[in-house]
Amino acid sequence: MSFYLRTAKGRIPQRSRASMRAAAIMVLAGYPAGALIALNADRAGGGEVSFIIGVGGLVLIALSVLAFFFIAPSYMQRIVGEQISELDDLERDLRQKAFSFSYQLLTGLVAACIFYLAVANDETRLTLWAPSTYSHWNTIFWGVLLYSFTLPTAYLTWTMPDISAELADEDDVEISPHRPRARWWLWGMLAAGASGGLILALLTS
Repeated sequence: MSFYLRTAKGRIPQRSRASMRAAAIMVLAGYPAGALIALNADRAGGGEVSFIIGVGGLVLIALSVLAFFFIAPSYMQRIVGEQISELDDLERDLRQKAFSFSYQLLTGLVAACIFYLAVANDETRLTLWAPSTYSHWNTIFWGVLLYSFTLPTAYLTWTMPDISAELADEDDVEISPHRPRARWWLWGMLAAGASGGLILALLTS
């Protein structure tokens, strides 16, 4: 599963490989780091210190989401998120490789998480942390969704061959603008709902 954000004018903004790698790292590392900080801020003893730490975690989460929206309209994201009929043979081959890598990695992560949860809930052996509240599971859900959207593109940022010579020009690459623009509203509402739900859960926990 992936997602591609079409711009209003039907153009693909240029993104350098270095900026795409930096954005992918921000998404894949910034979100879990920010989530851990925000969810464990109350362990700092409460008061102003805990509040500042929690805000810092939320800032990291916000930056990771913004980094994804930097990636979302890019050419690499188009390869993994566009309808298959809109891609050429090379792009379809790149997409298949990116999805294959992401499937194997996500499968391994899920298997490791399930094993961890099984051990964490066995109180007779080890005392480990396990998700138990809405804020925990809400954070995990959006993290899995963000990872599933980003991993295929992250794979391409390190492995995709340089095909810039095949693009139309050095400016923005133009594509057919006939696609609907409702996804801007849809994903904006989803992002706002997720952020609001997390903040509400943290304030009421």
